Amino acid sequence: MTRYARRYSFAAPSDRSKSPPPPYSTRPPSIYSRLNEQTPLIVHVKRSEPASYQPYWPISECLLILLIISICVTVFFFLYRTLSGYVPTIPVLPRTYSVAIVGAGPAGISALQHLYLESRNRNIHLNITLFEASPLIGGQLALNDSTGGPVFPYNDPEQAPITAEDITGTALVWSNPLFTKSSEEILGDKLAFSERPSQEVSYVFGSDIVSQNSRPYNKMSFFRWMGLIFHYGSSVWQAGALVDQGTNIRFVDAPLTTDIMQLMINQDIVEPVQEFAQAGLDSRGIGGAYETEILGPQVERVHSQGIPNINTLAMMLAAAQEDYANAYVGGELIDRLEQIVAATGVTVRTATEVTGIKHEQINDHESAWLVQHGASGSPGLGAEPFHRVILAAPNFDLYRASSIDDVEAASGLTYHPTYVTFFTLPQRLGEFGDVDQILFHEASGRYHAFREVRELAFVREVIRVVDGHTVVEHLYRALSDNGVPQEIQDSIGVTWLHQVRLENAHPDLFPYRYFPPFRLSEKGLWWTSAIHAIASTVDMSWLAGKIVAEDVLKGL
Repeated sequence: MTRYARRYSFAAPSDRSKSPPPPYSTRPPSIYSRLNEQTPLIVHVKRSEPASYQPYWPISECLLILLIISICVTVFFFLYRTLSGYVPTIPVLPRTYSVAIVGAGPAGISALQHLYLESRNRNIHLNITLFEASPLIGGQLALNDSTGGPVFPYNDPEQAPITAEDITGTALVWSNPLFTKSSEEILGDKLAFSERPSQEVSYVFGSDIVSQNSRPYNKMSFFRWMGLIFHYGSSVWQAGALVDQGTNIRFVDAPLTTDIMQLMINQDIVEPVQEFAQAGLDSRGIGGAYETEILGPQVERVHSQGIPNINTLAMMLAAAQEDYANAYVGGELIDRLEQIVAATGVTVRTATEVTGIKHEQINDHESAWLVQHGASGSPGLGAEPFHRVILAAPNFDLYRASSIDDVEAASGLTYHPTYVTFFTLPQRLGEFGDVDQILFHEASGRYHAFREVRELAFVREVIRVVDGHTVVEHLYRALSDNGVPQEIQDSIGVTWLHQVRLENAHPDLFPYRYFPPFRLSEKGLWWTSAIHAIASTVDMSWLAGKIVAEDVLKGL
């Protein structure tokens, strides 16, 4: 058999064959060196080191390593982008639009709230300015005295001030659920309402009390209800159904559309808006003495217009409003409007009258609406440019002063003024019975001293200090066409009086076939009063403000 040997090796006798074998040992052979005859007798044994284990790194060292890695990665990407021609771009800030709202009533503040909340949700930057000619916000229902502050009985700040609820009734906020819901949304609270006792009402024709009953209708006693049935017939319960229909008309879920016809279709009110009230009464079987003696004075108190001149919807709302005017109490309209404005933090200019609006070119590249304004009662005027303008007040002189093409649409709405008078008496007014409200028929002025007075109503008791002694007196409200004459004041013993004329208190509510638009100019001018072609309530004004504000946002 062929033997294989390592290359370049030579056969030679082995030294190991001449050496004795190593002594027996329990140690492994690997610890010995190769021995031969020349190996010293003392052998140096190399002991193996015990196995060692690397401990875990501390957390601080791990974090330091991660930080170093992060810095390296960041530097790498920075150098990569720089060397590869990458140029970082500066983010462009969104444009800020300036919006002027003229009028700090329910419509104007509704537009303000909607713009404020929705612009944040949609990342739209707005600079909003709210103008109000009155020293107080709240619209026509916010009465103010000669000093610009609230009106106090006897001009005594220790008294409770006259509120919007003193004008309309304590159920003002309760009867406008859209406003209630919207105010709760931004203020983050929950209003509570309480029921009040029923009230006695006298209906006067000439100098005679033709009827006396109680409100609300659903709290009327059975015997009184039967007495009305005996006197007026089926018109009584048909009128009760009319009140329910008016109460159930709510605009909480109304669409924010600028098409008024579409809005009416959605709310199922097209027919009552376009129908004369008399036709609506005839179709419901309401008429005769009930229409003349009870329903007629109720409508005149609310709208300062008779049944023949209004639409069916206005009549339904008037009947409902008179029925529950003081049925509930809770919340104050002006107080909540002030809180809403404060929550938005926008610029508010009270006692500032806007006298004109004109669209002009302000530089080579931009045009804007110039809003001319000045302090109420002061001759000095100034002007500011705005991208968008919302008119939330029925100021027709303002429209004529501006270059608006659609002036006919604005001037199509007309309004009735009314006088609101508050006065105190040392005793209850008992000439027409010990009642809470007296409603006069429109023809009664020919026969009685209370000519042109539509309503006398007890508001509340007040405490007056006379010669250091407290005296209980009675605060009353009167609604009329020309105020309370001096002879009436003298005859009933008035001890204090405050009287104000509301120029645009009630819009004419005859049946409309053509409805004015909310947008007066495609260049960015809107108004909220277009809603008054349908009806006039706090909720309707609030809805108009939201509709206009939504249309403004869509254009941005």
